[in-house]
Amino acid sequence: MRKEDFFLIDYGAGNGLLGLFAKYCGFGKIVQVDTSSGCCFSQQILSKKLGLPIQENINGSYELLEKFAANPPDALIATDVIEHIYDLDKFFATLQKLNKQLITVFTTASNDRNWWKKKKLMKVQKNDEWKGYDINNGNESYEPFRIIRSNIIIKELPQITYSELRRLVTHTRGLRKDDIVEACSLYKENGTVPPLILHPTNTCDPISGSWTERFLSFREYKELFNKYGFSLIIKNGFYNEFQGGIKGKILKMLNVMIKKAGKKGSVLSPFIILIGK
Repeated sequence: MRKEDFFLIDYGAGNGLLGLFAKYCGFGKIVQVDTSSGCCFSQQILSKKLGLPIQENINGSYELLEKFAANPPDALIATDVIEHIYDLDKFFATLQKLNKQLITVFTTASNDRNWWKKKKLMKVQKNDEWKGYDINNGNESYEPFRIIRSNIIIKELPQITYSELRRLVTHTRGLRKDDIVEACSLYKENGTVPPLILHPTNTCDPISGSWTERFLSFREYKELFNKYGFSLIIKNGFYNEFQGGIKGKILKMLNVMIKKAGKKGSVLSPFIILIGK
C-alpha cells in the first residue's frame, strides 16, 4: 500500500502533534479522536497553522470509531492512552470489528517491569485512592477515589453499616459510577460483591472511569491482544538523551544498555511499545 493511501487514526490525540507529524510524513487520511473538546479545538488550530489538513477531528470515545466500519482504518496509534481506558475488552472488541487486518501501536509508561518507574506511578495511584488532589488553595481539587465511591454507595444504600460500607468501597475499586450503582443493586438483592482487583494499587476515577496508570503484565497484555485476534510484539522505549551535561550522558548510557540487553532491557525502559497485528 502506498503511504498516500494509508488511513490512520490518532486515538487520544491530545494536542494532535503525533497525527500531524504523520500527515507531514506523507500519510494520506488522518483522523484524530479525543474525549476532550479543548484538545480537539487545539488540533484544529494547529492543523491550520501548520498547513497540515486532517480529515476529521472527533470529540468522543472509542464507541464512535464504529462509524468507520464501512471504510475502515489501516492503523490506530495512541500515546499514553491504553493505561487509562476503562474497559479494555470493549475497546478491543470495537477495534476487531473495524478491520481484521488493523495494525495498532500503543506506547505506555506503565511498564510493569521497570521497578523504579513503577514505584513512582504507584505513588500517584495511592494518592488518588487515599488522599485526592488539592492545589492552588482548593481552586483545583478532587476528593480521594475511596470517598467518591463511598458517597455513591451511601446514596444507593442509605441503611448500610460501616463495616459493609468499607467492604463495598474496597471491592468497587476500579469501577465507574454506573457499575458501582449496579454493584449496590446486586448487594442489596443477594449480598454479592464484585471481585477484588488483583493488583494492589490499580484504581480509576469513579466519575470519568479513567484509570490512574493501570499496570498490566506483559503476559496480561499478550492475553488481551490474542483474545481479540491480534498478535503482539512488545518493544522497549528509550530516554530523551538529547540533553546537555551529565544527565544527557547518563540517559545515553541507559539507552545503550537497554538496546544491548534486548528483551531484558525492559527493566530499564521508561516506556514500552505495544504493536498489535
